[in-house]
Amino acid sequence: MRYQHYFWDFDGTLVNTYPGMVRAFSDALVASGVNDFEIDTEAIYQAMRQHSVGTAFQRFMAEYQLDEERLRKIYQRSVGEAIANAGVFDGVADLLSAIVAAGGHNYLETHRDKGALDFLGDLGLADYFTDMVTADDHFPRKPDPSGLQSLLTRYDIDPKAAIMIGDRNLDIAAGHRAGMAGAMFDPEHMIVDESQPEVRVTRMAELQEWLSV
Repeated sequence: MRYQHYFWDFDGTLVNTYPGMVRAFSDALVASGVNDFEIDTEAIYQAMRQHSVGTAFQRFMAEYQLDEERLRKIYQRSVGEAIANAGVFDGVADLLSAIVAAGGHNYLETHRDKGALDFLGDLGLADYFTDMVTADDHFPRKPDPSGLQSLLTRYDIDPKAAIMIGDRNLDIAAGHRAGMAGAMFDPEHMIVDESQPEVRVTRMAELQEWLSV
């Protein structure tokens, strides 16, 4: 096995929450007065995937001259229900299980709150994780490495024995700043390579093969 410690992003890496997030964002735009026919859901998705949800807010708030605080509140009220039925990506459960079976450890580093643990529990994945850092821990958002560094310190992990797995450049950048390797999960070949990950894959099965798990 190439590494002993695996740090995972949540949205778009473990769980395919983006369709629900885009739907909730589109509904928030409509509730804010934007005509439905004006909304480009692909552009919303690209902003979220290539950059962040925050980038999507900034872009479309400016484009439609909306109040960002109100838009965020409307979005937050509906996004939980919108992603409730999101499923894991193919191969995720197999890889998490294989890592644990081989004596490795999985950790979660997410901008979501501790509800992410309940989400993973509902999907049957929670037991594969040793620990996690969530928004409730109040670390700066990725690409700041503080959340990852806290887990490295807590478990006395050599960063060279660890890898950060995510679907955006900010995930890889956070891993690199923490001294660990990075794996980019990019199923649609959408991410422009700015962070120089050690490996880029479109399927979890490819990652599992590369990791020799």
